[in-house]
Amino acid sequence: MQPRSKPPDPTDDDAGGGGVTLRRLLTVAGLTPAQAALLVSDVIHQLEPAGSQGRFPVRLEDRAVTVSDRGLLTIECSGSAASWHDAHEVAVGLLRDIASTCRDAAFADRLRESITGTTDLAGLTQRVCRVVAAELDPATGARTRRQLAELVSATRGLVLSDDRVPKDHVTAPMPPPQAAESSLAPSDWHPPAGRVWHRRSRRPSWRQGVLGVISILVLIGLLWTAPQAWSQLRRGWDAVLHPTDTSEQNQIRPVSPPPPAPEAAPPPTEPGATGAGPVHTGLPSSAGPITRVTATFANGECAAGAPCTMRVDVHLDPGSNVGAVTWKLSVYDRCSGAVHPGADVTMPVPPGGQEVYGIGTAVLPAGSALAVAALTSAPAGAASEPAYVPAENATCPGGGPHAGG
Repeated sequence: MQPRSKPPDPTDDDAGGGGVTLRRLLTVAGLTPAQAALLVSDVIHQLEPAGSQGRFPVRLEDRAVTVSDRGLLTIECSGSAASWHDAHEVAVGLLRDIASTCRDAAFADRLRESITGTTDLAGLTQRVCRVVAAELDPATGARTRRQLAELVSATRGLVLSDDRVPKDHVTAPMPPPQAAESSLAPSDWHPPAGRVWHRRSRRPSWRQGVLGVISILVLIGLLWTAPQAWSQLRRGWDAVLHPTDTSEQNQIRPVSPPPPAPEAAPPPTEPGATGAGPVHTGLPSSAGPITRVTATFANGECAAGAPCTMRVDVHLDPGSNVGAVTWKLSVYDRCSGAVHPGADVTMPVPPGGQEVYGIGTAVLPAGSALAVAALTSAPAGAASEPAYVPAENATCPGGGPHAGG
């Protein structure tokens, strides 16, 4: 067994009414490792003599374990223990209470570990003494005892003298009230008067009012814009999946218009080159039942010296009764004035038809300025506007004649 500090012999003052119960002291004060070790040593020294006399405090009340105003822990032994196991349980309870109020977590854990697993008082004493021996210094034992005395005096509300040792009381100490002994609150504490806080009616704060107004405004805004948003969403959905008006433009406009494309610089003009001449088809744009003729590129721009696919549309008068339409494609050289007519194409017109269209191919000769036009011969002669190859900035080599068709 490790040596341990022996507490001073109890005197009449220590056993008197000048102390406080251990439970009350532990409730209002936190212990240092040295103070906790000193109280543990007092518990062991109090229980060992009682065990030799067969007087173990089996049923401890709060007032049975006290700490005097000189910092000494005493246990009032009443009754005899039925076995060593009962005394062991009493000691374990006291030591756990002391460890729970120690401000050093490491020391408190070591003290709890020494208590755990013991089955008798002798084994508990040996293990606990090994733990507290490191904190029990004979040189500082008196100072630690005075600190405990100061804690007891502070708990009881006493004033200490200049030498930090409590004076003897002139007046007889007041006996502790019996009804308040089991309470953990100080003796001078009184419960608050009046109604408690959670029963008191409270006015709503201004923050709740502001949040309520904002919520109402948001709700009104949603109710105001919801019908219009739903109408626009439904109209857009129907326009995409179930179009009813084919004349309406079924596309979504961009949020911002795209930037304008940079204008292409005109190709360099050869020295002596001249502008291409106009195209003269010799036929009007409409004649008889034919109201208009158009000729457009079917597969994009065409190039000189390659076949060119054209779409020809012939628009007819709704009141006419035309059975068929005959047209052809003619290629015009805007520099030399040469004309290259194509083969005739005849297409039937359904009864009451107002338009007929067809696809034709014209072989373009080599040239720097060409044009393609559609000419009808039945039921009347009419011509479309020419489609130019290239579409713009066409020039003729120097000295090239300008001729019309």
